[in-house]
Amino acid sequence: MDTPSNRQQGVPRYDSPPLKSKRPPRCPPFVEISHEDQLLPYLEHVAQRPYNHGLNACWDLKEGERVLLRVDNWHSELTIKACEKILQKYKVKYDIKYIDRGPIRQWVGADEVEYYLFRTKELAEWMDMWEEEEKRQIYDKILMGYGGPVLAERLVKIQRMPFITPEILASPAHAMPIEVINAIDKWTWDRVRSARRVRITDPEGTDISFTNHDEYWDEKREFYAPDLVTKTWRGNEHFGKTYLPGHITGRPWLFHPTKEDACGVIAGTTNHIAPCDWTQLIVENSKIVQINEGGEFGNRLRDVMEKTKDIQYPGFPDKGIMHWWEASIGTNPHIHRPRKDFPSGFVNCLYERVRSGVIHMGFGTIISSMAEREAARAGHLVGHWHLHLYFPNYTTERSGDNENVIENGRLQALDDPAIRKLCSKYGDPDLWLDESWNPAVPGINMQGDYWDHYARDPLHWVKTELEVCRNYHPMFMTMVGADGKYCSGEGADWWKGGCCNHSGVSASPLKGNCCGD
Repeated sequence: MDTPSNRQQGVPRYDSPPLKSKRPPRCPPFVEISHEDQLLPYLEHVAQRPYNHGLNACWDLKEGERVLLRVDNWHSELTIKACEKILQKYKVKYDIKYIDRGPIRQWVGADEVEYYLFRTKELAEWMDMWEEEEKRQIYDKILMGYGGPVLAERLVKIQRMPFITPEILASPAHAMPIEVINAIDKWTWDRVRSARRVRITDPEGTDISFTNHDEYWDEKREFYAPDLVTKTWRGNEHFGKTYLPGHITGRPWLFHPTKEDACGVIAGTTNHIAPCDWTQLIVENSKIVQINEGGEFGNRLRDVMEKTKDIQYPGFPDKGIMHWWEASIGTNPHIHRPRKDFPSGFVNCLYERVRSGVIHMGFGTIISSMAEREAARAGHLVGHWHLHLYFPNYTTERSGDNENVIENGRLQALDDPAIRKLCSKYGDPDLWLDESWNPAVPGINMQGDYWDHYARDPLHWVKTELEVCRNYHPMFMTMVGADGKYCSGEGADWWKGGCCNHSGVSASPLKGNCCGD
C-alpha cells in the first residue's frame, strides 16, 4: 500500500492543508425535484437574458420566433418538460429533436482520451449541421449542447442547453443577473488582454509562465491579431478573435509560429470527464515534452503523444499534437459539481469548469478551429484534453502594476467595488458574489494527506464525498470542516429559491434539507 513516505515524485506535500482557512470546502443544499414546475423560475431568467453566444444560457425568447430544442436520452425528462413549458409560455414556434446516444455511460478519468477523440468529430458534425440550417432558414435559434465553439454572427443563433438534470438547473447560477455576469467577464478579459506576462500556479502542482506577446494582439490589444485569427479560425473569425462569454481565454487560443515560450509544469487530478489519477505535464515553449504519472489516463495520453510525435499539425509551432493552448477561466460563482449520478453521461466535470476562478488547461488541437478541421481532413488524429485547477493563482505583470486576477481560486472580479455596486441592484452582493461550491480536497483545504487520501485515487474520494454530501449533508459538513454559508439562515433561504425573487421573477417553490434545516 502506498504511504506518504513513498509518494510519486513531484506530488505536492504539505505539513498542513494550505487553504483550510482561506478556501474551506463549501457545498449548497441538495434539493429533490419532484415536478417540472419547480424548475420554471430558473428558466424564466434564462428565457429573458439577452442573447449571446457564450456558455451562460441566454435564450432571449421572443414570441413567434422559430426554435429548435435538441436533447437526447441523457437529459432528464423533468428538465425537458420544464424547457417545453417555458417555450410554450413565451409563445415561440418550437420543435424538440431527440437523439439516442445509447445507454448512459459510467465514467472514469481515463475515458476522456477516447471521448474527446469522438467529441472532436461530433463538434465538427455540429458545425456542418449549423451551416446547413443556416441555408435552410427553418429556425431562428437552436438550443443544444453545453460547450465548445459555435458559429457566431450568423442568421441562426446557437445557444446552450446545459440543463442535464434538475440538480444542475435548480441553482442560483441560472438566476444570476446577466448584467453582473457580463461585467465579471469584461473585468477578467480586460486584465488578461493587458497582461505582458502571466504566471499560473496551483497547490496541486501547476507552475507555468508565458509571455503575452504583442504579436498575439491587434494594435489596440482589443482583439487577437487578425492574421493569427484567420489562420486558426477561418470562416468563424468573429468567434475566434475574442473571448467566449463565461469562458475567458486566459492564454490566447491560437499559436504564434515563432514566439511560443510557455514553460513550466501543469498538474492536476480532474479532466472534463471525471477525476483522474494525479497527472503532471512538463511544458517547454508551449509543447508538452513529458507526461508523468496519471495512471491509465497518463498511459493513454502517452500513447497519443507517441503516435503523433512526427506530425506537423496546421498552425502548430512544432511537430506533435501535445501542445498547450488553453487556460480558460470560469466566471459564474454559483456553478457547482452535481452530486446525483456523478460521473455518468453528461453529469461529469465539464459543467463545473465554468465556476468562477476555476481554470481548465487544454492541450492538443484547438477545438473546432479551422486548423483542427484541416488536420482531420489530412487524416491526422485530432482531439484535445484537459486538467482542471480549482485553487489557482493567475498573476499578471502589466504596465505599471502586477495584479492577481485569481487568488487561491477566488476570481478577484467578485471583490471589485464597481461590480459589487452593480450587483447591489439585484440584492445582497455578499450572496450573489460568493461561490456556492468549493471542492473538498484532502491535504489542500481540509484535513488529510494529499497523496495518500486523495491524489492517488481521486475518483474514489470524490464519488464517496458526493454521496455522503447528498445523503448525510449535516454530517458531511462537519466531517470536512465545511463553510455552511448556504446551509442555514439567510444563506439557505436565498440559495433554495430566494435568489429568484430578483429581476421581477417569482421565487422558486423549492424545499430542501440542508444541514438539518
